[in-house]
Amino acid sequence: MGRYKSNFEEPPWVYSPTEVMRWINATYPIHKVKKSHVEREKKFLKNIELSLDINVEKREITPSNFFLKKIEEMTGCAKIEEHFEIIPTAELMAKALAEAKFRNMMKISIDGKVIYGHPEKGHDIRKTIELLADMAHKTKEGKVIELKAMKDGKERSIADILVKKVHPKRKHAVDIKIKGRIEEELFHKFLNYLKRHLSIGVVEK
Repeated sequence: MGRYKSNFEEPPWVYSPTEVMRWINATYPIHKVKKSHVEREKKFLKNIELSLDINVEKREITPSNFFLKKIEEMTGCAKIEEHFEIIPTAELMAKALAEAKFRNMMKISIDGKVIYGHPEKGHDIRKTIELLADMAHKTKEGKVIELKAMKDGKERSIADILVKKVHPKRKHAVDIKIKGRIEEELFHKFLNYLKRHLSIGVVEK
């Protein structure tokens, strides 16, 4: 209220500089502008296929007879054995999947035998990591292990990972397929986890 008991602010020429600013603010109030947060657009990858070479010692498997050896040489199917432990390697794969927000381990099989199969469970990947860790203390058997996991939600994707201790010489130790769409950032988290814990070479298909 002005000094003359008016509801209007009095003009600035009857005020000090400080009062002038008060008058300006009362007449033309300052509008506060809210900060807008611009969300970075997410990038997605679709239907990924790649293989991994694990940098370990390899041993060529000698066929049981001369005839089989010649066939392998002619067909290029000579086999090698990789010197890594297959179950601990599969455990690392499962941990990398968890890093990429895969929550459901649908299936685990060793040499074609299913040892865990629960596609209906929603959040069991941590449990299966513990299962693999426990198995690693009990057995070192197995030539091939397969993991199948699902990332549910708006962008659903299914990962199929094949870890092979024994395989044809021209093939690779690990084959990875991710069917569906996955955020590029999550895929890099998956791959970076493996690079931190395994000495690998990535082969894109």
